[in-house]
Amino acid sequence: MTRVLWHAWRFAGVLTVPLLAAGVLTGSGPAGSAAAACQNWTGIPPHNPAPRDNELDGVAVPSACNAWAVGFDITAPGTPPQSLIEHWNGSGWTVVPHDDPGQASWLFGVRGTSPSNIWAVGTFHDSGPQQTLVEHWDGVTWKQQPSPSPGTSSTLEAVRAVSANEAWAVGHYFDGTANKTLIEQWDGAQWSQVTSPNPGLSNQLDGVAATSGKDAWAVGKTSSGSTSQALILHWNGTRWSRVPTPSLGAEDELVSVGATSPANALAVGDSSDGSTVKTLILHWNGTTWAHVSSPNLGDSELAGVSATSATSAWAVGDASGGSQTLILRWNGTTWARLASPSGDGFESGLLAVGASSASGVWAVGAMDSGLQLQTLAIHCC
Repeated sequence: MTRVLWHAWRFAGVLTVPLLAAGVLTGSGPAGSAAAACQNWTGIPPHNPAPRDNELDGVAVPSACNAWAVGFDITAPGTPPQSLIEHWNGSGWTVVPHDDPGQASWLFGVRGTSPSNIWAVGTFHDSGPQQTLVEHWDGVTWKQQPSPSPGTSSTLEAVRAVSANEAWAVGHYFDGTANKTLIEQWDGAQWSQVTSPNPGLSNQLDGVAATSGKDAWAVGKTSSGSTSQALILHWNGTRWSRVPTPSLGAEDELVSVGATSPANALAVGDSSDGSTVKTLILHWNGTTWAHVSSPNLGDSELAGVSATSATSAWAVGDASGGSQTLILRWNGTTWARLASPSGDGFESGLLAVGASSASGVWAVGAMDSGLQLQTLAIHCC
C-alpha cells in the first residue's frame, strides 16, 4: 500500500516520524456530478503550534459551529510528537489544553454525542510499553481516562460514542509475535477490553461506527502472508463476530466506517493489485457487504467516511499518489468526485471527515512541501 507518508510511522515504531512540511491551498480537479448540498469547500487554516510538524488525524462535528480536531505536533527534528487538540467555535480554530502524558503521544480519532461528551483516542509512550490514550471532554476540560493496554504495544485508532454511558474504541496491540485486534468499551464508569476475532496471523482495526447498543461495526485488515484482506467485525449486543467481505485485490484494507441504521453502513479504504492503488468502498444493506464503484485519480486511497443518511455521505483521502486531496460524495446511488483544496507540495491528504448534516462537513489532514508539515482543515457549507 502507498498510504500517505504521515500514516507510515504509525506501525513502524514510536519515534519513527517523517520529515514533512507546509503548502499553499490550491484548487484540485473538476467537480463531479454530485447532489447540490455542500459542494463548495474552503480552506480554513487551523493553528500549527509547533515550529516543526503538525497534523490533524481525526475530526468530530457535534454541530455546524462546533468542531473538534485531533492529531499531533513536533517542535523540532528528533523530538517526539505531542498530542494536539483544536476547537472550531464558528469563526476560528484554537488550540485547547489537555492531559498530554508520556514522552511521546498522538491522537488519531475523536467523536462524541453532544458538546459536553466528546472522546479522543490514540497512544502514548513513556519509559515502558506504548499504551492506549483516551481523553474525554465534559464541556469544560479535557482529562485523560484510564484504558486497557494489552501486550507490549497498544494503540487506539478510532472511537464512536452511542450515549453518555456507551462508547467503543478500536485499534491493535502487539502480543510479542504479531498484531492483534483491540476493542474497548465504555460503560459509563470505565473502559474495558472486549474479546474480538483475529482471523489472520496479523490483524488490526482502524475504524468503528455504532447506531445503537446492539449494532456496531469495526473495520481494518487481516494478513496471513504476502496478501491482506479487508476485515469487518460486527457487534450484535452480545459479541463481536467477523462478517464476510468481497476480496478485490492482493492487498485490501479498510480504515474507516460510518453507519446511520442497521440497514445502512459504508466502509472505505484502498485496494492494490501490486502495482496500482485504488479507492475501496463497501456498502452494507442490512444483509451483505457489497463493493461500490468509486472514482480514482492516479493512485488513490480513502482514509475517512462520514454518513448522515442513506442518501448522504462523504469520503476523503488522497489522489495522484498522495499529491492531491480527494473528496467523494455519495447520493445514495453513486459516488462522485468533488473539487477540493490541496497543498502546493509533493504531498497533501485528508485523513478524516465529520458531518453534522448534509451541508455542514469538516475534513482534516496535512499538507507538505518538503520542509514542514502543517495542518489542513477544509469546510463545506
